[in-house]
Amino acid sequence: MKIEYPIGGYAPGHYSNECVSCNEEFMGDKLARQCEPCAINAINKSNSLALARLRKLETALQKKRNSEKTIDNLIK
Repeated sequence: MKIEYPIGGYAPGHYSNECVSCNEEFMGDKLARQCEPCAINAINKSNSLALARLRKLETALQKKRNSEKTIDNLIK
């Protein structure tokens, strides 16, 4: 499987950069701001948070369908 870049704040390249997440030096694109491991971790965390929010919204929608309560009361 071929990896497609950029991933978060990382893209491969030949410039010496300092990662804004871990402060380690890494080689990457001229405009890269994260090392590859930190960029992958940030994307994974973002995806996990989005999935958790989606699950919460799905639960609220199901409850709404099963009751007369408003969606505002369910997601508080």
